[in-house]
Amino acid sequence: MKKSLLSAAFLLTMGAALAACGTSESTENTSSNKSEASTEETAGEEVTDKETVDEDTAGKEDAAGETTSEVDEVEEAAPEEAAGEEAASAPEGTLTQSDEQPYELHVLPGYVLTSEEPGKDSLYKEDDPSVFMRIETFAPGEVDFSQAETQVKETLKAVNAEAEIAEGQALESAGIVKSSSFEVPSAEGKVTGVVIEQENQLVRLTIFDNEAANAIADFTAMGQTIKRAE
Repeated sequence: MKKSLLSAAFLLTMGAALAACGTSESTENTSSNKSEASTEETAGEEVTDKETVDEDTAGKEDAAGETTSEVDEVEEAAPEEAAGEEAASAPEGTLTQSDEQPYELHVLPGYVLTSEEPGKDSLYKEDDPSVFMRIETFAPGEVDFSQAETQVKETLKAVNAEAEIAEGQALESAGIVKSSSFEVPSAEGKVTGVVIEQENQLVRLTIFDNEAANAIADFTAMGQTIKRAE
């Protein structure tokens, strides 16, 4: 009877010990699993955060790269635009000095500048000398603007006394203070008189054109480039 009781007590003690060990191992396993899971979650968060930072950094770098590229394109385009503006404003033709008068102008291809008589030059069309522009220049005080206009009208009236003198388009360009233009038809085509006042001289132009040549645009373009040369 005593042995049976001892055996029962021994078995109970062993069972309790085994249960305690199992619980401890289970707790340790659970804690270990939780620790590993927490570590994995932390690592996952770190990876995610790192990827987010990398994406943000890459995005900023890309944006910076695009901005730099845009600035470079603007800087590269600016000189080209400036060059285009300079080319557009630069007069065409060859800069030519008058032999008899103190002025120079740009002469277009196909035209020749020559001295007609003292105080008068002739800029004529090379393939048709009957198409030409007479150029007269005056120093300040020699002739005023209204006197030059009267002289131009008298010349046009002599060309065609029966025709009414029509007012043409005034010239506008750098260096021109004011200008006026008049024209009449002629047997050959049309005659145009132009008066240009500049700060340091007065210019009087008489243009003889015909329908075949139609050179009025060339002559007025060249006339606007006249500059006084001392």
